Amino acid sequence: MSKDAADSAATLAQQVESRIRESILQGQFKPGDRLRERDLSVDLGVSRLPVREALRKLEHAGFVVSTAHKGASVRKMTALDISELFDLRLQLEPLAASEAAKQYRAGNHCAELEIAIDETVSAAESGSKDQVLITTASFHDAVLTASRHGLMSDLMSPILARTRWVMAMTLFRDPVNEALEHRAIFDAIADGNCELAKLRMAAHVEAGRVPSIKALSNLNTADPQTEDKEANGEAL
Repeated sequence: MSKDAADSAATLAQQVESRIRESILQGQFKPGDRLRERDLSVDLGVSRLPVREALRKLEHAGFVVSTAHKGASVRKMTALDISELFDLRLQLEPLAASEAAKQYRAGNHCAELEIAIDETVSAAESGSKDQVLITTASFHDAVLTASRHGLMSDLMSPILARTRWVMAMTLFRDPVNEALEHRAIFDAIADGNCELAKLRMAAHVEAGRVPSIKALSNLNTADPQTEDKEANGEAL
């Protein structure tokens, strides 16, 4: 295979991966749903090879699980999955906020972050759940961008993608209060106050842990097809 052909195949697999991931994030594919290569290739208008590669990458990213007998399916989140996700967010996102404040203090402003905070406020006022979800994810992405920390961006990319998935499944927080918290974080960043930005982001992230676990528990309890619940309540 020539280099151009290999690059084209890789690009196609990335596009397929992105489309399947977005379908999961938007709830078109729900936890436990089968992801059949044949059906996906027909729906997406591609051969099965890029679909197979996309599913492999999505499994590595934590969105898909594969078994010998059932093939690929959308992963079912557990309370432990969410708690571990919040553990990592609590370590990395406050650092991102602190680094972003450091950049602002040095005069390196981030247009993406400033647009994101304005859109967050507008979405909260509109009351649109879809817009709240999009702008909330965009704000957290933009804080990371504003940090200008390359390695942290690489580490956080799959974490923020999975965070958006959890938000989509357990959207529960008051959007107005959410916007106020985002504004407080942004103000600390814009003022170049590293410690305050770090503390406000930490409080914001931690505030969502227990409600997210409870929301997912309620969601799965309401689903009669939920399987493999553990007696200790850890697996939902």
